[in-house]
Amino acid sequence: MDEKEFMMASSESWREEELPSLSDRIVSMNSWRPFYLMLRNYMKKLLGENFIDERNRRIKDDPVNYIKFLMEDAKIRAFVIDEGFGKKEQEIPVKYRLLFRIETIINENLFSLPFDKAIEVFEETLRSKIKEENYAGFKSIIAYRTGLKIICDENLARNDFLDEEREWFGRKAKGFRDYLFCKTMEIAKELDVPFQVHTGAGDRDIKLELSRPSYLTDLVRKYEGKLVLVHAGFPFHRESAWMSYLFPSVYLDVSQIFPFATTAGRDVLREVLQIAPANKVMYGSDAFEIPEIAWISAKLFRKYITSIVEEMENEEIIDEKDSSMIIKMIAEDNAAKLYGV
Repeated sequence: MDEKEFMMASSESWREEELPSLSDRIVSMNSWRPFYLMLRNYMKKLLGENFIDERNRRIKDDPVNYIKFLMEDAKIRAFVIDEGFGKKEQEIPVKYRLLFRIETIINENLFSLPFDKAIEVFEETLRSKIKEENYAGFKSIIAYRTGLKIICDENLARNDFLDEEREWFGRKAKGFRDYLFCKTMEIAKELDVPFQVHTGAGDRDIKLELSRPSYLTDLVRKYEGKLVLVHAGFPFHRESAWMSYLFPSVYLDVSQIFPFATTAGRDVLREVLQIAPANKVMYGSDAFEIPEIAWISAKLFRKYITSIVEEMENEEIIDEKDSSMIIKMIAEDNAAKLYGV
């Protein structure tokens, strides 16, 4: 979620026809319909039956104050934000820190340089973002580009750097992109900052067959830096959970699962917590554009994590004190410690 997207709701309006009716006889779990139905019901409880008009009035009159109202209602005190493709100056009414998405500089300008100079510019940019601009860490969406079967080979990188083959995102150059990913892992370890990696499902352009978290296992062993498996690698979340259990430097977050998987998010989180240490799991929303997404995501997470730990209490796996600690760790403490928020 970038800063501009977070505020875009000020120029967006909901229409009744854009929210599917409960009379729809078929609700596909492959669409967003269940999510929007649920969002509508939650918004009615918050703002009343005429929630669309009330929401749009508040957005128009004072968008920052409305977003602050949502964040306070959801008990959200801070964000870690992937700035996406460019930093925008917008007012966000809660504390936040940014992550630098490495793909923002893997562009035609970088390819216009000699190979060695391109690597130098890339490394200097990453170090500058942390040391001079106070970014919290790095982020990569290489799963959307060439996948997570990454090969760290400088000779291959040099050869692919010259390859003119193109895809929708620009030069493919898989070996070169892989090499920069490995450089990022190296620098993240050097600077002791987390490196978020998109794993698992995403938009239509995701290379799902190449997005399994387990493909990163050898790199984790080699670099040992703090690696965050974003979206818990869903639907490969068991792999992410096992990796967080096996490797001290691997973490995962459950963003996207909350809120878009709706009630299925509870089942995914339960499976994750059967394997992953609670101090390696973090809440996340993957919110974008509409601020209500961040709001409802936090509400759902608290609802489902509470029911899960209560179930674990009933099965005598944990006690009441453990339950409180687990909720606090996943909801806040783990991310606060890792990202410094």
